[in-house]
Amino acid sequence: MAERKQYASLDLMKFIMAMLILTQHTSNEWAHSTGLVHAFFGLGNFAVPFFFACSGFLFFSKLNTLSADEQKGYYKKWSLRIGKMYLLWSLIYFVFVLYGWIDRGVTIEGIGRYLHRVIVFSTYATIWFLPALWVGVSICYWMKKHCSSMLMWIAMVLLMVIGNLFGSYSNVILESCPGIVSFYDGYMDWFITWRNGVFNGAPYVFIGILVAEGWGKNISLKVSALLAVLFAFAFICEAFCISRFKLSSATDMGFMMAPAIYFMMKFLVSPQITLPTSIVWTYCRNLSMLIFLGQRLFLTALPGMFPAMAKWIGGFSEGGVYVYFVVVVLGFSFLIIKLSNRCKVLKNLW
Repeated sequence: MAERKQYASLDLMKFIMAMLILTQHTSNEWAHSTGLVHAFFGLGNFAVPFFFACSGFLFFSKLNTLSADEQKGYYKKWSLRIGKMYLLWSLIYFVFVLYGWIDRGVTIEGIGRYLHRVIVFSTYATIWFLPALWVGVSICYWMKKHCSSMLMWIAMVLLMVIGNLFGSYSNVILESCPGIVSFYDGYMDWFITWRNGVFNGAPYVFIGILVAEGWGKNISLKVSALLAVLFAFAFICEAFCISRFKLSSATDMGFMMAPAIYFMMKFLVSPQITLPTSIVWTYCRNLSMLIFLGQRLFLTALPGMFPAMAKWIGGFSEGGVYVYFVVVVLGFSFLIIKLSNRCKVLKNLW
């Protein structure tokens, strides 16, 4: 079985994206920043699509080097790894869910809503990415085995268009087609969001596949960089319009995101992009998942359990709030990596 190639540029970008998610959530929920500061941290919208595309690229780059039998084994091994990661994080976060039930009381209806959310979405905020990633990769894995390239293209484009229209253009769709309001409401009551493994995960995993299989290989490095910047700016403008004209309450599923992520990935995995060998990139890769999945402990779970902590954090200056959350989340992430050398189960967290 061939060794998987390491991409230092992807490791570095994953760390940057994870930090953008953290600071975006901090901006919205604690610092309440406005103006250019708020707009800058809004760049965190690029992070989840990038993580989907990056995971798709790495998974299928490896898969394509294996025989048919090895591919099945690799998919099962990868699925087990994602499952263990999701289970362990879910158990950690359930401690805080359970505390909330004990502290504030809970009804049978409340438990039912929680279990429904667990089945169709996630056990806790942010870690929804893990089941969504598994669904997205699994859809693409199955379609690559059983469908033609053309059918897969059509399916992925349709999924993205449907998800984007009902996600970031829902008000436009519902006002122009009032007959589908009941369908939309029914979908939201059952599935909670359009930002999931089907409508968000699978299309971006597919973008990772396109990059892994050399689609558009004749596009130069400079052109990839230029188009990545141009489409990223186009998405920022699109997100501004969605927010400004109240096209939806969600700005993170705009159409310009897809080409921006594609050309960003093309640029980052280019053979011309080389970084010196360093353990730093390994730390960036490991820290990125811990920051991404562990941030809710400090943003939501612990302040929810200890009101005095929430009040204390609320007394910080705007800049102090950012420093606090960056320091504690990074410190926690480094600690988990160090402790993983002695307690192997902790490696399942990242």
